[in-house]
Amino acid sequence: MGMVRLAVVITCALALGACSDSGDSAGPRSEPGPACPSDLEQLSSQVFEPSCIDAGCHGSADRAGGLDLETSTLELELFGRESALCGGETRIIAGDGDGSLLVMKLRGTACGARMPIDGTVPDATVDCISAWIDQLDSSSACETCGGDACIDLRTDAQHCGACAQACPSTATCVDGGCVCPGGLDECGSGCTDVSSDPANCGACGAGCGDLFCLAGTCSADCGALANCSGACIDIMTDSQNCGACGADCGPGASCVAGICQCGSETVSFANDVQPIFDASCASAGCHDGGPGGPGPMGGRSSLDLTDGSSFASLLNATTNCGPVVAPGDPESSLLIGKLTGLALCTGSQMPKGDPPLADNLIDTIATWICQGADDN
Repeated sequence: MGMVRLAVVITCALALGACSDSGDSAGPRSEPGPACPSDLEQLSSQVFEPSCIDAGCHGSADRAGGLDLETSTLELELFGRESALCGGETRIIAGDGDGSLLVMKLRGTACGARMPIDGTVPDATVDCISAWIDQLDSSSACETCGGDACIDLRTDAQHCGACAQACPSTATCVDGGCVCPGGLDECGSGCTDVSSDPANCGACGAGCGDLFCLAGTCSADCGALANCSGACIDIMTDSQNCGACGADCGPGASCVAGICQCGSETVSFANDVQPIFDASCASAGCHDGGPGGPGPMGGRSSLDLTDGSSFASLLNATTNCGPVVAPGDPESSLLIGKLTGLALCTGSQMPKGDPPLADNLIDTIATWICQGADDN
């Protein structure tokens, strides 16, 4: 089921009559009461647009706390989504208005400051929003694939194009289809090189038996290439078998003439890496250099990724699991482990509350580290 706009109608009388006109048609009209949203579109126009998406707040360009209230896919931002702050409280819990972080922030009963910063939403409107959430059924709000959070079937690698239709572990989901990295083919549950895989030689499922796979054709030998577990590999260029079978270059490196090298082009911290932090990590309330934030790399003050401060913060940060950035060694850098989710040390994968960074963005950061993590 594709995502649909919510259409749960709640009368203003349900919210203490805050939004209704009083008196009969012949009598004088009362002034209109506070806004009483009855669906997500009205919540956006009556509350978010006038109060929440100003510069520096929850617009698409700022995303304070990792929350974008200007997006056209608000369902994915709100329903069942954990906050990047407040201990991971859920932004909207269908059927539980008072337990939803959105309502608690508007009432001032959650962590941090009451929202919006420069004013308050009338209590009657907040009551209206809470009552609307109380009557929500998450299955009618969007596709959840049996869980609590909205699922974007266009980009979710575990539900790509349809629920429970998972992509291979190294693939990404683009427009509802799995895309393997580096021109590899999706064969069953994995991404493979059909030019060298003896189990999928030339095409998925085309096995070679006891023969080798050479340039997509089953062969009695590998010719000038190396035999790596039945696959004919060019160890001069293969980053997973660089110079010898099983010699993996690791993140951020490529294989050139049988030697692992840190990328073919120099990665600039200012021009290539910092924009990634600006877009995904340094929004207000996250790694923005503000006060507070417990834990190693777990809060705002522990790692400042804002422009002008990020380089020093990264290179000076250490944890019980090692350095956040180890120049020349992406695999020993906690930053890469946190971004890939493969070596977390503590806490959760970053960016918290948002989908993981695309592989090419992580590779850019890893390549910068591999090249020495210079302030360039």
